Amino acid sequence: MMFRSFVAAVLLFVASATTCFAYSDEIEWLRNQSFKACQNYYVWRLIDNYFPDARWDSGWSDEGDYIVNIRGGMSFKGQNVKALLQFTIDPKRGKFDMNALEFNGHPQSKEMRVELIKAMCQDVR
Repeated sequence: MMFRSFVAAVLLFVASATTCFAYSDEIEWLRNQSFKACQNYYVWRLIDNYFPDARWDSGWSDEGDYIVNIRGGMSFKGQNVKALLQFTIDPKRGKFDMNALEFNGHPQSKEMRVELIKAMCQDVR
């Protein structure tokens, strides 16, 4: 009887823990898209390769776009940085854009965003 209670408790814990790590539908959608500059790989593949500790979170903006933030440590151009990539998903268009990139809390230019995507695509393993 005690063994059954233990198994039930473990199963309940595992079920509740796995639901905590589920991504929203919008994050899942973004993860399975590709950048125009790198159509051979899904976004998740590039992110996982560059950010071993990537954390994804999301929510709605005041403008009606869905925002997805990805935070994690990475090495870029020989420097270790804490990066934030921010994407918007326009549900009406069914498209996404990387609208922000920060290294150690400092906003980066659009050119740097493009350069990062190219580097991620070239370095995928």
